[in-house]
This record gives sequence, structure tokens and C-alpha cells, in this order.
Amino acid sequence: MAEIARSQRYRDALPAGTILEGRYEILRVCGQGGMSTVYVARDLRFSQVERLCAVKEMFTRAPDDRTRMLQLANFEREAALLATLSHPAIPKIYDYFTVGGLIYLVLEFIEGTDLERMIASKQEPVPEDTLLDWTLQILDVLAYLHEQQPEPIVFRDLKPSNIMLRNDGAITLIDFGIARTFQPLQRGTMIGTEGYAPPEQYRGIAEPRGDIYALGATLHHLATASDPRSEPPFTFAQRPPRELNPELSPEFEEVILRAVAYTPADRFPSAAAMAQAVIEIRDRRARVSESGTPPTITSTVAPTRQETETPRADTAPTAVAERIVWTVQTGDEVRGTAAVAGTTAYIGSYDQHLYALNPQDGGILWRFRANRGIVARPLVQGDLVIVGTEDHTVYALRAVSGRLIWSFRTAMPVRSSAAAYGDAIVVGSDDGYCYCLDLEQGHLLWRQRTWGPVRSSPLVVDDRVIVGSDDGSLYCYSATDGHLRWRTQLGRPVLSSPAASGNIVVVGGTDGVIYGVDFDSGTRRWAFQTSRPIIASPRIAGDLVVIGSTDGALYALERKDGTLLWSQQIANQITSSVAIDGARGYVGTVDGYVVCVQLDDGQTLWTQRLGGPIASTPAVTRGMVIIGCLDGRIYGLRA
Repeated sequence: MAEIARSQRYRDALPAGTILEGRYEILRVCGQGGMSTVYVARDLRFSQVERLCAVKEMFTRAPDDRTRMLQLANFEREAALLATLSHPAIPKIYDYFTVGGLIYLVLEFIEGTDLERMIASKQEPVPEDTLLDWTLQILDVLAYLHEQQPEPIVFRDLKPSNIMLRNDGAITLIDFGIARTFQPLQRGTMIGTEGYAPPEQYRGIAEPRGDIYALGATLHHLATASDPRSEPPFTFAQRPPRELNPELSPEFEEVILRAVAYTPADRFPSAAAMAQAVIEIRDRRARVSESGTPPTITSTVAPTRQETETPRADTAPTAVAERIVWTVQTGDEVRGTAAVAGTTAYIGSYDQHLYALNPQDGGILWRFRANRGIVARPLVQGDLVIVGTEDHTVYALRAVSGRLIWSFRTAMPVRSSAAAYGDAIVVGSDDGYCYCLDLEQGHLLWRQRTWGPVRSSPLVVDDRVIVGSDDGSLYCYSATDGHLRWRTQLGRPVLSSPAASGNIVVVGGTDGVIYGVDFDSGTRRWAFQTSRPIIASPRIAGDLVVIGSTDGALYALERKDGTLLWSQQIANQITSSVAIDGARGYVGTVDGYVVCVQLDDGQTLWTQRLGGPIASTPAVTRGMVIIGCLDGRIYGLRA
């Protein structure tokens, strides 16, 4: 084959206009290292659009033909392995080939900047809140790699220059080190980069805890703006991050120093364990930061933990009885939302009971006692009622009697509400997992981990499960096997439960933003900013999206593009979601009011004051509104 002309600007780089394999037109050099050159190229097969890709040209240094054949075999094996990976933070691999004795890999082109360039341009430490977000994203992809079967994939060369910050704020790992894996392990050859590589990697040992060390070294660099390559190796303990950056929290310094421990056994045992430590720091900072803290709703009077062996339906206090038909007094706050099926309403209370009620008169049909409070909305599926509780358990009860049929225990409280998928149910837990369980017996079908509590309730559409996590991401899984289809990083915890219509998924974020994302890809289509965190979940009626914010306003947006149609300030805070019934919407407020609005313009039709703050979402059935209140009562109102 004829020799390809080379540019002199970059050492032996291909000039612009070079076409490889009759398909990839080189546009420019993106970067160059000692063993590879990366180009931005155009895929000529897509003639109607400009589809950019990254072409990585890798050099081999084979002393003989036999070694070269081994190198090529290793390259093909690892290229095939990487092609099977599917994670938002891993570039997609499109193609690979050899030309003139050189190896080429065609990958997804990532628009953004790598962290080494970023910190070199700023020459100052990265703020801790930003670092916490990036750290969780990196740990997410490391956990994915380390959990591959039959053997874990070890990245081996984690460092700022191999971490790309996309233009949308998401993190992507680049340079998976295929070239490094087939270099002969001769004296003086090291897989990794000095300053970031762990000590055992110098001895040819590559295992997952080595990636933990490299991440710790990277975080030390970003948190202090002190390049470890200019310091003696393995001296992080002598250079504590807070001595170089006093604004760093002691807790985050402790995480970094544990990650860079000299002995692997002294580091975090896994990416998941390190992520949990980082999540605790992030959540602690959020609680003490007024601007970043989702409001905690508490009653002005401490709830009484009284035993109610015979709860009863009452009329409401005279002062608030205009629309109230009945009330049921429970033993603690009622934060949960009712589910209505046929002639029965099911709703949980913090008094540890699930109540089955007659919606018309509040008559109690049965109640089931769990071991902790119940805030999740029950799911009625066939003759079963499924509900999660704060005792870490998902219960399936006989709908007509409340008799326990099966239970499934998770590692932490279940505040997420279950959704049905055929003969299965899907539910989230505070342990960070999304679970899919067999409906008949409660057997685990699959589970998928996120990096924070899953308090958002899953949305099941077609064969997809979409759910938010406190790690700040919105996830889309295959409902059949839990395979991750896409993940979109929204930045702050997602407590809101998604809703979908057409090709748009809508969800609220605790950053105060209402997001519209693409159903197929998770790409952000639009965003609307409110002034406070959003805990409530959106409701969609045709092309209208309605949702409340803790800024006290109800917002109505155009589903397709997020255009504001109307907003109405109806309270100090709203964490309840809107219940839609025909042309009306019903919502509870932290001020203690149930508000009925007209959906076409947001005008208030009526309000009804209850006996305390309202976190519960109304359920509307046959002219009645069923809603819980933090005064410990369940209310039945005339709609």
C-alpha cells in the first residue's frame, strides 16, 4: 500500500483531507501523545449531514513479526470487548482497522475539554461541590467497568487528561489504553502515568483498587492545583490537600487520602464504597447550605405517636368543614398518596399502617401494620396491593383483606412508589437500587444500581423504566432485563418522578429546573428554571405539563418545548403533585390548603384549609378528593 503523506506540524500526523478506508476524512489533529495521535474526522458515509467522529491512530513497537501478530490479536480482542460496553461515560466505538501497519480506532467524538487543560487554564483549585459531582460520575463508570464479567476491566491510566468534561457538564472517560495493553512488559516499561499510577502498577499488577488510587491522585490535583507529576511519587500523605487548599472540607480530604493510600488494602474496597462516602459528604453539605437544601416539611406541632387500635371516620373540625365530608385520624403524619381501585382507597401513614378505606364515607375496610412508616403510594395490580415501607421492605397484600402474600427486603427504606410492568413490578430504594420483582411471588428478576437513594418513583412506558436518583441522574433501563439504555446527568438530586408523553420525558430537579428530555436518547430537549427546588412530580394532560415548585407557584408548560403557558403563586411551598381530573387540577400546599385550579389558565376555583401542612398528592375519584395531612388525618373532600 502507498505511504500516506504526513504533516510536520504534529509529529508524523496525517494532513487534513486524508481519507482512511474510503470513509473517514481527516479534518484536524485533536491531540497527540507518545504512542498515538487522535484526529477529528468526518464520516463520509453520512452524506446529508456532517457526522464527526474521533479517529485514534496507534503505533506499535514490535521487534519481530511474531510479537506484532500477538499485538494485533490483543488489539482485536480488546477492541471487541470495548465495543460491547454501554455506559454514558464511555465513548461509543464505531470501527477499527489497520492501514500501512498502523492501527486505527474510530470512536464517538466528544465535544468538550479535558480536565488537565481546564485546570491548567484556570490555575486554581476546582470548587468542592463541582468535584463531588465529577467524582460520583467517575465512580459510576469505574464501578461499571470493575463489575464486568468474567473479569473486571481496569482502566489503568486514570488522570485529568483522560477525563473529558462535555459541553453539557457530563463526564466521559477517554483513552481506554488499548495501545498500552499490548506493549511488552520489559524493564522500564510502565502501564500508567507517573504521579497518578499506584505503586503496585509499577510491579505489573493492575487491579480495580489501582483505579481508586489514580482517581484519588486526580482529585488531589484538581482540589489543590498541584500537579503530582512534579512531586516525588507516593507522597500525598505528606501533602494533605487542605494544606494547599484550606477551603476543602476535612471530610473530602479524608476521602482523597484514603483513596491514595500506598497499600491497596487501606484504600476503599470498591468504587461503590467510595461513592457512598462521597454521597454522604454531598448530602451533608446540602443540608447546611440554604440555597441547595430541599425544604423539610414539618408540622408546627410535633406529631403524637399515639396508638390507634380503632381509628374512626369523623367529620372535620367546624372551622374547616366547608368541603370536608369525612376524616380518618391515624396515629402519625400522613405524607403518602392514596391509590384508588374500584370502591377502595389505599393510603399509608407514618403510624406504620396501610389503610384500606371507602372513598365515599371514610369507612375503614382493613389496615395492615408494617414495622416503620409508609410514605410510598400503593400500587394496585389485580388482586394485590404492593407498597414499600421505611422498614426496608416491599409488601404484597391481598387487596380485599390486607393479608400478606409476600415480602421483599431491600437494604434501606423504600420511599419510592412501585410501577407495574406486565407480571412484574419495579420500585426504587434508598439503598440506591432499582428493583424489578416478580408480581406473584416477589422474586428478584433484576436490579440496577444508581449512586444515590432512589426516592423518585419509576415510570414504565413500553419496555422502558425511567427513574431519577439522588445522584442527580435520570436513568432509563430496559424493563425486561435492566440493561441501561441511557443516563442523563441533571446535576442535583432527582426526587421528582418522571412523566412522559410522545417523545418527551418531563421531570423536576432539586436545582429548581423542570427538564424535558428525549425519550429515546435522554438528550435534554428543553429546561425551565423556577426559583426553588422541585420535589413534586409533573403531570401531563395533552400538551400541557403542570407541576408545582417549593417557590409556591404552579407552572403550566408546553410539553414539546417547555414554553411557559401560565404560572400562579398559590402558596409558600408546594411539594405535592397535581392530580388532574378533566379540566381541573388539585394540589396540596405546605401552608395547609387543598387548592383546585382551572387547567387552561391556572385560575383558582376553590381552596380548603386542612389541619396542618400537606405533602400528600390528592387522589380524585367519583366526586371525592382523598388526601393525607401532617396533622395525622386522611381527608375526604367534595371535588
